[in-house]
Amino acid sequence: MTPLATVPSKPTQTAKDYVPDVDVRWCPGCGDYAILSTIQKVFPTLGIPKENFVIVSGIGCSSRFPYYMNTYGFHSIHGRAPTFAMGIKIANPDLSVWVITGDGDGLSIGANHLMHLLRRNVDIKVLLFNNQIYGLTKGQYSPTSHIGHKTPTSPDGSIDHPIKPLSFALSAEASFVARTLDSNPKHMAEVFKAAARHRGTAFVEIMQNCVIYHDGAWTDVTDRSVRDDRLLHLEHGKPLIYGKNRNMGIRMEGTTPVIAKIGENAVTEDQFLVHDQQDPNSAYSYMLTQMNYPDFPTPVGVFRAVEGRVPYTDLLIEQVKSTIQQRGRGRLGDLLRGPSYWEVDDNNQISMKTDSPKPAAVTAPPAQTDGVEDEMRVMAELTEAERRVRKYPLLKVLGEPIGNALESRGTMNPLNFSVTDSVEQVICAFKDNHVNCILVLDEKDEMVGIVSERDVVMKVARKSMDRKSTPVEAIMTPNPVLLNDTATIGLAFNKFSIGRFRHMPIRRQDNSVGLISTTDLLFYLYDRVHDRKGSVPAGSLLDDE
Repeated sequence: MTPLATVPSKPTQTAKDYVPDVDVRWCPGCGDYAILSTIQKVFPTLGIPKENFVIVSGIGCSSRFPYYMNTYGFHSIHGRAPTFAMGIKIANPDLSVWVITGDGDGLSIGANHLMHLLRRNVDIKVLLFNNQIYGLTKGQYSPTSHIGHKTPTSPDGSIDHPIKPLSFALSAEASFVARTLDSNPKHMAEVFKAAARHRGTAFVEIMQNCVIYHDGAWTDVTDRSVRDDRLLHLEHGKPLIYGKNRNMGIRMEGTTPVIAKIGENAVTEDQFLVHDQQDPNSAYSYMLTQMNYPDFPTPVGVFRAVEGRVPYTDLLIEQVKSTIQQRGRGRLGDLLRGPSYWEVDDNNQISMKTDSPKPAAVTAPPAQTDGVEDEMRVMAELTEAERRVRKYPLLKVLGEPIGNALESRGTMNPLNFSVTDSVEQVICAFKDNHVNCILVLDEKDEMVGIVSERDVVMKVARKSMDRKSTPVEAIMTPNPVLLNDTATIGLAFNKFSIGRFRHMPIRRQDNSVGLISTTDLLFYLYDRVHDRKGSVPAGSLLDDE
């Protein structure tokens, strides 16, 4: 064991930071695994704090995504993920919001909501998994299934004309449209990064394989033996060339695209179309979405990435600020009642009321108050809130600093081990010292993880690891949530609930670290609520009453 030292403030993100401690429940071989792994590798490279990511999904196999990402998430209802995502983005524009949907969820019941997200250009990223089937509900044909496709609900073959997802997105004037495939993680990563950089709605179709109900949906273009001749990789500023020998390309004959081969009929490379993803006219991009195997090679990459369109969120925030400056903040009651309304008194007498009309605009912005009035308002709200909370002992305790619970119930000087110590040493320490959680330090004596008895059971016993040869680093929970001892007990419970873990390191004022568990907090809560002496936190606004 090594001495406990300081904790690094901002550890570097890795893919492991986005992997939650849950079992991924997709069918073995499902293309969703590759997409999940790629996203977990891409997110740490975007320079965005992990707590600023939000994953929103609807219904379907792909919509399990929020559970498998160690970020904030929202598993919403069928087809409505774009609506929830817009609300989240508007409420907190600093968040990076990603919608995960499928061809059924997004293009059937959710097509209306998706269309309005695209046309508004909200700064949200949409990943649409297209396996051309309803996988979760056992293989019915979906909005993207080909004509003639036989399923339990179309035993004689589907007669529905399929939707082309990218054509749909462009018809809604999406500012960023791209396509990638689950069998090429490198290409997926490049497209996801491009989508993340785009300011506005980014729509990405992912050609994804369902091994159970539509295996081989994209084999005609993704199989290693044919993909070079049947996929057209789009690169901005470069000609539309493809083929194993890079000698095939797309050129125009009037308004019609045609396939041409270098050297035949005096065809040269400079006759081929040059890809321009920044063309403000969507006609070119739309033409590309109509090109599909077997008549053409199937294009993949970024079809359109038009910059300069201000995202909906920015416009909305600016409009709200301008309105407040012109008309003042206003009151909700005034909005609900309007200038005239009916009022019923205690005697059930009805009378009509008319408010005095308010000026439509203020000629000058409100005077600056240096924040004094705002501070007084906040203080008044806090005081009133504390008056109300006096009636509820539990709420008072939740407002106490976590340091109080740590000193009373937690572990002040927890055992710590090096990342290279063996799992067997940890197990012995649990038994000999009657503890169920330890800290893990790196070679610089900085905390990099924790290990609990549950980790031993779930990761060592369950997977039959060798206890002597397996290092602690292999089973620890890396970069655990760390709170200062001044944080509230309520916040600690919130972190426990969201993270679904049972132990949390607490940094004390001397920069040392203690450990507390959900059980410790519950016992402390019980003691404090049933022994109400001094249950109002020190420093209360009402201490002088």
